[in-house]
Amino acid sequence: MKIVNVKTPDLNIPLFEAEPGQFWCILGRNRSGIDTFFSLLSPGQAKIPDPGICLPEDMGIFSFAGQQAVFEQELKNDDTDFMDRLDPGTLARSFIHDPDQHADLIRAFAMDQVLDQGYRQLSTGQTRKLLLLSRISSGSRWLLIQSPFDGLDKAGCSQLDLALDHCRVCGMGILVFVYDPGDIPLGATHIAVIENGTMTRSGPRQEIVSRLFDLQEQANFSAHVTDLKPAETAFFQAVASGEAPHSKELVRLEDGHAGYSGRPVFSHLNLCMAPGDHTLVSGPNGCGKSTLLQVISGDHPACYRNRLWLFGTRRGTGESIWELKKRMGIVSTELHRSYRVPGSVLDCVLSGLYDSIGLYQRPGFEDQKKALAWLGRISLSDKAESSFRTLSYADQRLALIARALIKLPDLLVLDEPTHGLDRANRDAVLDFLSQVAAEKLSTILYVSHREDEFRDFFVSHIRMEMSRPQGPSAFASHMANDGQFV
Repeated sequence: MKIVNVKTPDLNIPLFEAEPGQFWCILGRNRSGIDTFFSLLSPGQAKIPDPGICLPEDMGIFSFAGQQAVFEQELKNDDTDFMDRLDPGTLARSFIHDPDQHADLIRAFAMDQVLDQGYRQLSTGQTRKLLLLSRISSGSRWLLIQSPFDGLDKAGCSQLDLALDHCRVCGMGILVFVYDPGDIPLGATHIAVIENGTMTRSGPRQEIVSRLFDLQEQANFSAHVTDLKPAETAFFQAVASGEAPHSKELVRLEDGHAGYSGRPVFSHLNLCMAPGDHTLVSGPNGCGKSTLLQVISGDHPACYRNRLWLFGTRRGTGESIWELKKRMGIVSTELHRSYRVPGSVLDCVLSGLYDSIGLYQRPGFEDQKKALAWLGRISLSDKAESSFRTLSYADQRLALIARALIKLPDLLVLDEPTHGLDRANRDAVLDFLSQVAAEKLSTILYVSHREDEFRDFFVSHIRMEMSRPQGPSAFASHMANDGQFV
C-alpha cells in the first residue's frame, strides 16, 4: 500500500507506505481529515481515482458506512409483516466465513452463544463484533477498520486487541483509524497522526508514542479541537422553554422484563426516576441496556407488557405515545441508523421539536432561530443547508445530540451518544450535560461503556450484568442499583 502526493480540499498526504505484517494506527480528531484519509483507502469509496494511490486488492473494510449498509439490507429483508412474530433477521453465523474454522476466534469474542440468533436480536456491541468477525474471517490479507472500539465493553475491547494482534502475527496488514489517543490498539506497530489536514508524523510506535503521550502535547491535541463550544447560562436562557417538569415521577418500572422471540434479555429490573435523578446505565454487550431504553421510550413492544409508568401515566392505558415522546429527547445508534431521510442539517435539528425523522412541518421563526443557535453550539452553522447524509459520522452524531436537546425535554435518553467523537468533543458533550443537570433543564438517562464518561452529575448507577442460569431464562440479565453514585 502506497500513497504519494495526494491532495484533496481537506487533506494533504505527501507519502504514506504500509507493508504486510505491519499494524498501523491512524490517529486524528474529528474534522482533521482522518475520515477523508479513510475514504481514500477504501476501494470504491474515493470520489475521484488518484494515480498516487496504490491499494491492495484484498481489503477487508469495517466502517460506519458498512454497518449502515448491513442495517439497511436487514430492513429490506424484514418479513415481520408476513410472520406471526418479529423477524429475527439473518442468522449471526451466516456473517462469518467458515464458523467452524474460526471457532477459537468466535469464542474469544464471546459470540459463540449467539451464532443462532438473528441480527436484529443482537445488541449494538454484538453486531459490531459480528461484522468485525466477518471481515477478519473473510480471508483478506489487509484489514481497514474505522473506530473499532466504539460500542464495545471492556472485555470486548480486550478481545479485539488480541484478535487484531493474532491477525498481525499471521502476516495480515492492518490499519485502524481512531479519534482518541486512549484507543490506540495495544498491538499497533506503527502510528500516524493527522492534524489540520496533514499527516504531521508517522513511523514505528516507539518513535511516536513517547511524544504523543507527553502530557503537554496530549493536552494540546485535545485543547484545540473542541467543536462543541462550552455552554453558557445566556445560551440556556435563549433556548430553554422555561417549563418545569409536569410530574414528580418521570419513570417507574416494576419487575421489568423484555426479550426477543421468547428469549429473555433482562428480567426483574426495578427503576424509579424523579426529576434530577440523573442515571447512568452500564454493563457488558448483550445484557439489555439498549433494550431497557427502548422499553422506556416505547420502541420495544414489551413496554405494554410491563408495569411501566412514564410521567405518572401507566403504559397501555390508552395514552398517546406521541404525547409522551414530546417530553423525551433521544439519541441512540438505532435512531442514527434510522435517520435516512433526505433533508438538511438544520431540518434534522428542527425535527427534534416534532419527534419526527425528517421535517414535515413548516417551523416558525423562533424555532429556526433556536435550531441555528444549537448549530452554532456544535460548530455546524456553515453546514446548516448541507444534506445531513453528507456529513461525517461524527458530525451526524453531534447534529442528533442537538436534535435531542433542542426542546430541553423532561427526560433525556442517551444511548452511547458519543460514538465516533474524539476525546475533546466527547468531553465537551459531557461538560454540556453537566450544565444541563446543574441548570435543572432535563433529567438524564445515559448508557455508556466508557469509564471516562462516568461523571459526578450522575446520582444513580445501574449496573446490568449477564447471567446464565439453567433453563429457559439463559442470557437474562439482572441489575443492581447502587443508589448514590460514587
